[in-house]
Amino acid sequence: MSRTEHVTIVGASLGGMSLAQELRRLGYDGRVTLIGAERTRAHYDRTQLSKDLLTGRAEPESLYLATEDEIAGLALDLRTGRRATGLRTGEGSATVTVDDGSSLAADVVVIATGSAARRPRFPSDLQGVHCLRSLGDGLALRAALADAKDVVVLGAGFIGCEVAAAARELGRKVTVVDVQPVPMHAVLGRVVGDHFTRLHRARGTVFALGTGVDGLVGDDQVRGVRLTDGRVLNADLVVVGFGGVPETGWLEGSGVAVDHGVLCDDAGRTDVPGVFALGDAARWYSPRHGGPVRSEHWNHVGLQATVVAENIVAGAVSNGSAAAARLDELPSFWTDQFGTRMQLVGAPAPDDRVHVLAGEPGESGLVAVYTRDGRITAAVAVDAPRALVRHRAQVAANAPWPPAP
Repeated sequence: MSRTEHVTIVGASLGGMSLAQELRRLGYDGRVTLIGAERTRAHYDRTQLSKDLLTGRAEPESLYLATEDEIAGLALDLRTGRRATGLRTGEGSATVTVDDGSSLAADVVVIATGSAARRPRFPSDLQGVHCLRSLGDGLALRAALADAKDVVVLGAGFIGCEVAAAARELGRKVTVVDVQPVPMHAVLGRVVGDHFTRLHRARGTVFALGTGVDGLVGDDQVRGVRLTDGRVLNADLVVVGFGGVPETGWLEGSGVAVDHGVLCDDAGRTDVPGVFALGDAARWYSPRHGGPVRSEHWNHVGLQATVVAENIVAGAVSNGSAAAARLDELPSFWTDQFGTRMQLVGAPAPDDRVHVLAGEPGESGLVAVYTRDGRITAAVAVDAPRALVRHRAQVAANAPWPPAP
């Protein structure tokens, strides 16, 4: 048996369940307790909530990433419908308190609580106002879209644009509002961000960019969105897509360092021995960035789960000890909108230069690289996976630009 006899994982969605699976795959035979806020299986493909689930191309059962029999085979102490309320650390162990009044002492605690929807500053409790973070949210939004006429999406990030695309495919009038000059500007910059402006406008989406939201109009049911530039948009359905906030409030007083997410080294270890964090709730140190980074991208969470599992099994549970595994993977993500797929590898900054190598923004076949100080920082491709593979090695090597002849 491993020196660690009991691992408690707080958070039962992708990160938490993936960690439990990795522990068992690596031969860990100790006790694993998994606490999850959702009452049903939370290990599902959240990337599809804003895509095929909304359009009806996917049903809930197809989104689950493990069957009930597979989960049962992990021999977990599974506690669903429960939230952690606190964490006490010290003397070589940690104790998680739970909202049912119970306490769980463990050798290792892993924080995988994810993030909650960022709430707007204005009141948003009218009927017809939705967020999209869980399967329940997705099903509620799908039902609302069936009867909606005028949809307003607040936030032109990845989720906002994917929801807008799904709503347009369903034939709804859609307006997307954001203070940024182009969609996803903070991540993609102006040139590639404008790709999504053109892609959407060609299919009927209306954008209100460079303006904020002053409030909602309506009594019990939302009827409109009032913008900071004075306009009022008709709306019988509003989707709030202002991003996520790490679920870390329950850690207050625990001694675990939190700064817009739980601070970890590149092995997933916090400054408290025996406490790890992963997923949306965590900020891991990145050698490529030279500082902590919080990644909300689906494929990154699985990589973190593997690293944390290897360190737990090896007994490398303190950031003062040599790690058995560290994460130094290139960031990557994708988005599917209107039947096209954009893939990106690397870590561009909004002010990086963009060099279009093939195609045009707004069209399938777009290929571009980002550069900073004469070095390639990222590459992007739309419906061109082979081109992305060619440029991946350049991004990984931080290769010079322009490339040698």
